[in-house]
Amino acid sequence: MIDFELLEINTVDDYDRLVDKLKNIFPNAVHETLIIELKQRVGPSCEMIVVEFPYRDYDFSSVYSSFYAKKHQSVSRECARLHLFSSHEIVQKSYIGYVVVRDSLVDSRGRAILEPKFLKTTAKAYVVKSEMKAHIAGMPLKINTFPWMAQDTDISICAHIAVWSIVNYYANKYPNYKISSIGEISEKTPHYLGRKTPSEGLNLLQVSELLSINGFYPLVLRKRSNNDSDFFRALYAYIESGIPMVAAMTQKEHAVAIIGHGEFDMAKLKASHDRIIYIADYLSDFIISDDNVFPFTSITRSGGSYTFDDLDYVIVPLYEKMYLNANIVYKRVEGLITTNVLNIPGVIVLRVYLTSIRSLKREALKNSSMNEILKSTLIKLLAPQFVWCADICIKDEYNDQLTSARIIIDSTAGTYENDPWLLMHDKEKIIFKDGQNINRIDVQIDSYDMYKNNLKEA
Repeated sequence: MIDFELLEINTVDDYDRLVDKLKNIFPNAVHETLIIELKQRVGPSCEMIVVEFPYRDYDFSSVYSSFYAKKHQSVSRECARLHLFSSHEIVQKSYIGYVVVRDSLVDSRGRAILEPKFLKTTAKAYVVKSEMKAHIAGMPLKINTFPWMAQDTDISICAHIAVWSIVNYYANKYPNYKISSIGEISEKTPHYLGRKTPSEGLNLLQVSELLSINGFYPLVLRKRSNNDSDFFRALYAYIESGIPMVAAMTQKEHAVAIIGHGEFDMAKLKASHDRIIYIADYLSDFIISDDNVFPFTSITRSGGSYTFDDLDYVIVPLYEKMYLNANIVYKRVEGLITTNVLNIPGVIVLRVYLTSIRSLKREALKNSSMNEILKSTLIKLLAPQFVWCADICIKDEYNDQLTSARIIIDSTAGTYENDPWLLMHDKEKIIFKDGQNINRIDVQIDSYDMYKNNLKEA
């Protein structure tokens, strides 16, 4: 029979009472890191824990028969699951999420599905999220989050976990991707040198191939120097597009998933007098999922456990028909601005991202501040499934999150196409393509609310 035991958390020290409960279930497992993480990251936000045992975890089961069942030291096939609540009621509105506890001599933390707002380490965080579900005694509960797991150090290490988290994020969000267990991810890893088990780590080619096997078309970005603005602008453009990615830090021999970003340094932005202000240049941090600690920590511009200097490569899991890369988009947009095809006086703030044309049209339809002629033109625009958008803000309007001009670019265009744009507008005209024809509508367009569909604020 499955047992559900309630533990009240009145102070942070009450988490220590979990140790006795878990030691009764898994006498030899190491729970210290789990307790420290609960104390430091969730803390007093949790008022009750429901301990569920036994729990048959999909991911742990996937590696049990292939590895743990063959060990001389006996390891339990069963897991426990800790359901966290921000009140003393088992209800949806107070559900923080769950952490799987496994019988491990290294680290008992297994898969975790946790609400970002209880874990974020920055004042504001904008992250990718998909809906994930759990049940307690038949009661359905859901969390919008990003999946996390600690590495077990034998079957899966940091790069495996980063790939697993991205694959399962997409599988929970989009029907054309398949949920994969950590065992399946590890088994699909392309053979390189030495043994698959115990794993000694993955190289960039293996990570890229692993993403390809799971239905993605990966793009590898390399940082050429610590001041490589092209690298960081491209990285920002892809994460602003809602695309999580694997980041490699070679000096630290570590990989994480980048899943969002924090705030911008507005003081420095306001002090800038550059003709084009690239918003990516003023980003303070990227939000990551790191298998060493619970998710939603950060890589910062300076200070902290990881900094921008530590990043060396990023592997972006793209959809098949996203051909045009971010750096080419920046160059095409710069050309349209500097040649005055669009009339945008003064200092401007540039924000570049990918999105689906369906989402762009849906949000335009709901945008009450958008000019009706522009809205109608955008809704009728013939475009591929995904497009690049360059949103241009007059500097003084950026604080109000208003868009002053926009350029929509065909993501299926070739690298050397000079005019991949589909539609562009400033405050006095709309220019758009209709097949081979280029059309112009002269109309006064006031600034309208910024598009913010790809990332969600935690």
